[in-house]
Amino acid sequence: MKKFLVFFCALLVMVFVSCDGKKEAPAPAPSAPAASAAAEKGAKPFKYGFISWGTADEHGRTLNAACKWAVEAAGGEFIMDGSAISAETTIAAAENLIQAGCNMISFCTYSGEASVPQISRLCQENRVYWTMWDTTIADKSVQEMIDQDPYFVGTTNEDQYAAGYRTMQILAEKGAKNCIVGKYGVNIPTCDGRVEGAEAAAKELGVNILYEVVAPTDWKKGFQDAFVAHPSADSVFMAGAGQQSPQIAAAFNETGKTEYYIGSVDYYDAMGESLKKGELSVISGGHMITSTFSALMAINAYFGTPLSTEKYQITIPYLMLSSYEDFELYLKYASQGAAYTPDEMKKFIGVYNPSLTLDFFQQEVSKWSVADIKARKEG
Repeated sequence: MKKFLVFFCALLVMVFVSCDGKKEAPAPAPSAPAASAAAEKGAKPFKYGFISWGTADEHGRTLNAACKWAVEAAGGEFIMDGSAISAETTIAAAENLIQAGCNMISFCTYSGEASVPQISRLCQENRVYWTMWDTTIADKSVQEMIDQDPYFVGTTNEDQYAAGYRTMQILAEKGAKNCIVGKYGVNIPTCDGRVEGAEAAAKELGVNILYEVVAPTDWKKGFQDAFVAHPSADSVFMAGAGQQSPQIAAAFNETGKTEYYIGSVDYYDAMGESLKKGELSVISGGHMITSTFSALMAINAYFGTPLSTEKYQITIPYLMLSSYEDFELYLKYASQGAAYTPDEMKKFIGVYNPSLTLDFFQQEVSKWSVADIKARKEG
């Protein structure tokens, strides 16, 4: 009798969900024995909405392109709204994409976390799965709220400490001894994490941190003044604002130094030229795949094969370019090509890879590097 009542109640719930006039919620992930048989049933047409600030810069262009790798591999339609330059426009973009029929959306909180509660509400009302890329929520009350949202899947973000550590490590390997740190802001977790990593590497490898230049109005003058005060400086670690690297190189050149080392975080359009000239020793960026794997997280949930029953964050490595040859490979296979083929993408989608687990997903994402791209593309 109890079994009958449980079955009858479950049947009533199914009827209610399918007849309330809203989008039908995806079925829960099948059990392991049934996964293979249910795989093709999970793959279905969908529209994926991607929110960003546009494609005018190198990072914006590559983010959009890399998100398409995942969406198209899964057989979906990619729709981009590039109008998000504030919390308000991010919310408006979410509304537009949901009205356009998107089954999933993703965005970043680069304009602040004020957009998150409203987007969560919109997605719950319309049964739209959502993820965030390049984001870790700092406000605990916001995190607690979205943790209760059944349509919120999780986030991707980068390992800032590792980026700083590895960038400083490469500077040391190239010959840096006395370094000035450049910070683009104060009390910014992303920036601070990179600096912490760089400082740890410097301490281990015997690189002296001489001084910090913090968010100057004029970056070139800020470093000129620093070089005058610290004439032994032979290197700079930029914790962000990589596009300022040519200005720092110019400041070095004007001091008469012919050998120096600049390591920056954040790609910029002229970085290839800077690497070729030897003015830039290493640059960390290439995190366009933060959008790729954020999309795959949502797609798995929508197909009914979620990677976890809990909310989760995937850690994305930065791509280190320490030579012009590295830049050329990045340009060919990532910036102007597809770093992952559709078949390579499908191993991250449960309906095509029934043995997919969260641990495997993170493990494979963590391989992202110049060496990984070269091995897959050139053997």
